[in-house]
Amino acid sequence: MRTVKLFFIVFFLITPLSAKEKQPEWVKDYHSVYPDSEYLAQRGTGDSAEKAKTDAAGALARYFQMTVNANLSTKMTSITSEKNVLEETVVIDEVTVQSDVNLLALEYTDSWYNKKEKKWYCLAYINRRDAWIQYQPQIESSKRTFEGLLKNVDLEDDSFLKMALLNAAWDQGQEVLQKLEYGRIILPSEEKQYQTLRDEISQIPVEYSKCKNVCSVYLKVDNDYNRVVETATSNAFSKFGIKVSKTQNEATYIAEVNIEDNCVAGEPLSINPDFNMKIISQKNTSNITVYSFEISSGEKAIAYSLENARKKVYPKLAKEIEATVYKDITERFAL
Repeated sequence: MRTVKLFFIVFFLITPLSAKEKQPEWVKDYHSVYPDSEYLAQRGTGDSAEKAKTDAAGALARYFQMTVNANLSTKMTSITSEKNVLEETVVIDEVTVQSDVNLLALEYTDSWYNKKEKKWYCLAYINRRDAWIQYQPQIESSKRTFEGLLKNVDLEDDSFLKMALLNAAWDQGQEVLQKLEYGRIILPSEEKQYQTLRDEISQIPVEYSKCKNVCSVYLKVDNDYNRVVETATSNAFSKFGIKVSKTQNEATYIAEVNIEDNCVAGEPLSINPDFNMKIISQKNTSNITVYSFEISSGEKAIAYSLENARKKVYPKLAKEIEATVYKDITERFAL
């Protein structure tokens, strides 16, 4: 009799507790137990209860991430009118969510062991209403930051400076859109209250284009060599999409460029030129500088005349100017 008792005790210890339980309904059809109208849920499996739980949470996180990525590939179209000609402005914005998904109000079922399949099952689920209550403050915080940046845009009169402010508002707008997409997954009926906010974000490229179209620069270059610096600077602005005017009267801004050779006299002499530029608005009498940039070139030339030294180093400097000026104005002003 003792042997029989020992057998049952050992069998009880080595058999998973949940293996004796009847298969839960959620294993077969979790949508019937956790309906989509109230829950977000994903099922996971693994060779242990903990791995099944982790797999379920990972599946739910991937669902969020894939859905947000798909929804944030947007096409925004607007019609603007200028000089009685209708122009269509189309902006394609591709946004990829790189950050980890923060699953709010996450809960799990008890893991269940399928003896026949020799694997564990678990369900990760989120009550939509509970998650929304926790998540909405994040949307509101991001919205307040965006609205503050948009207010700065409205207060700025200068088109060049407004482009930079629109750039900052656009970046924040992308964060807002990402949060709204998470909110839309959690509880679409509540997220739709933010449609006006979405519309404000979608209008930023339109306003940005208006500002950019009225910006034009006239280049005044001091101490150039065969106009290589002027050409390089002009190419940088043209590549960015800002018109370079032929006369000062045609331009809304003046780009004052100065090249300092930093010449060291001797036989031979040496130069190590620096590039300095500032853009000044012509719309007012206070000569507001809206942009400045400088390059301390690492290029050094040694020659027996200043002309030959410049001939050696200025073409190299021009390539650096074109690349770095374009890069800098893009980082500061481009959407």
